Amino acid sequence: MMHKNRVWCAGAVASSQELAEKLTGTTWTLCTGFYVVGHEEYLFLNDATHEDGAAEIGVVKRMSDGFLQVESITFSWLTSSKALSYIEMALAGEFDSQGHPIKVFLEAPEYHSCWLCV
Repeated sequence: MMHKNRVWCAGAVASSQELAEKLTGTTWTLCTGFYVVGHEEYLFLNDATHEDGAAEIGVVKRMSDGFLQVESITFSWLTSSKALSYIEMALAGEFDSQGHPIKVFLEAPEYHSCWLCV
């Protein structure tokens, strides 16, 4: 992750397909993150440098003792079907072996308010 001090707020999406459509078809605030229901251990966190830039998403796995960044994917360059393929690979743990520990700052939606989203 490029942004060591960014605070994210991750929201649930119902399916991998929905996440693929959101990440390839919408511009998000820089503090936005998602997880797929049933796969809450994997977070897809906006790691872009600007809302108008490429949608760089850090794929992070929540562990019992912290977080691993397992991949970084530029979703704005992908079709929805290719994005779906990468999401499903991540959720299946196919990127886990290349993960490295990172610090992630998350806030619950009811408490989140930062300069990136206000």
